[in-house]
Amino acid sequence: MAEAAGKAAIMRDFTSSFQVNDFEKAISLCSDDVTWETSMGKFNGKEGLKRYFDWVAENVKDYKITETGLGILEQDDRAFYEHTISGIMQGEKVEFLAMCTYEFSGDKIKNLRTVFDRLSIAEQASSNQFIPKKLVNTIINQMQKGLT
Repeated sequence: MAEAAGKAAIMRDFTSSFQVNDFEKAISLCSDDVTWETSMGKFNGKEGLKRYFDWVAENVKDYKITETGLGILEQDDRAFYEHTISGIMQGEKVEFLAMCTYEFSGDKIKNLRTVFDRLSIAEQASSNQFIPKKLVNTIINQMQKGLT
């Protein structure tokens, strides 16, 4: 079992390697049968992670992960990581909240689950385009109806 300080260090090493496109290093911190579930899909094994990393590198420029809020919380072989992700998507600067759970097998990452604020991403990405902006704002207004 990974020690508490070791898990946080592994998680930080994983995210810092990922954000600088050192995918080989990030993948080396994972078990062979790693699974990462994101809002973009489920990626199995090291080859699946590589495919996801390549997609992010191609579609998000100036990718940056910043620890925020609760940061890293650990319990046994599990941990929670609250952070923001920023970068440039479709030519627009975006920043959004992400929450990720990690499960470890020894000192290797075995399972990850990440949830993004996808509506915030859509809202930011559509900010300079009239029709997409109108559609996203309609969805937001319907979701917040009666709250504001």
